[in-house]
Amino acid sequence: MAKILIVDDEEKMLVLYREVLLNAGFEVLTANNGNDGMKLAAEANPDLVLLDVMMPEKDGGSIAGEMLQNDKTKNIPVIFLSSIVTDEETTRSNGNIGGRLYVSKSTDKKELIKLIREVLASRAK
Repeated sequence: MAKILIVDDEEKMLVLYREVLLNAGFEVLTANNGNDGMKLAAEANPDLVLLDVMMPEKDGGSIAGEMLQNDKTKNIPVIFLSSIVTDEETTRSNGNIGGRLYVSKSTDKKELIKLIREVLASRAK
């Protein structure tokens, strides 16, 4: 069972994504801020991180940068979650903006699960 870490400062989003991922058969860890998310990523070694882009104190880009600098987290794939990117924008760009995977928070949850499974499958090769 793959372990997914969700980092988002909005409690309702953590609850929603946690439930969706649990129902899809994933083990789920959550953090409601960047510092805790980075610490948990280093300690728990998740298979993938869903990372909110806009958070107070430390945003998703900063956390992703820290992950790349840390030997324990540098190979963990990240999918950014954003409320400022629309479904249309992610579709047009194939979910890739600036070399990073992005998903709109309004994306159909079945599509999100499909993307997570694709990323995990490509990592397993």
